[in-house]
Amino acid sequence: MRRDLMRIAVPYVESRGKCILVPHFGRAPSFAIVDVEGDKYNLVEIFRNEYITREHGRGVALVNELIARGVNALLTLEIGYGAYYKVRESGIKIYYITPEDKRVITLEEAIQMFILGKVEEATGPREVH
Repeated sequence: MRRDLMRIAVPYVESRGKCILVPHFGRAPSFAIVDVEGDKYNLVEIFRNEYITREHGRGVALVNELIARGVNALLTLEIGYGAYYKVRESGIKIYYITPEDKRVITLEEAIQMFILGKVEEATGPREVH
């Protein structure tokens, strides 16, 4: 269990009244900013991805948004090469959620997985979809 306060960004989309993780960081329509301390969390902010329609560089532009919001960790299913290296260079840690038996992970489930240590710190980009 983590004790230090972490400000985490989570890419998601709203679907049928639920917030679910988006398969790819740069294509997320929205991001939740969540403060996690120990086993408690607090939703701080939600912001729309203004860069979603860009052909190239959307991930890098999003990283700049995360930096401006004081984010120090990213919780995602996938992230491309350009964004991955920009995130790492900025000092933001990347954690991958790997769904076990479900295809859809809600925002709350993702945060709980992080709190319980059921995430993997990224050692490289991951693009499956």
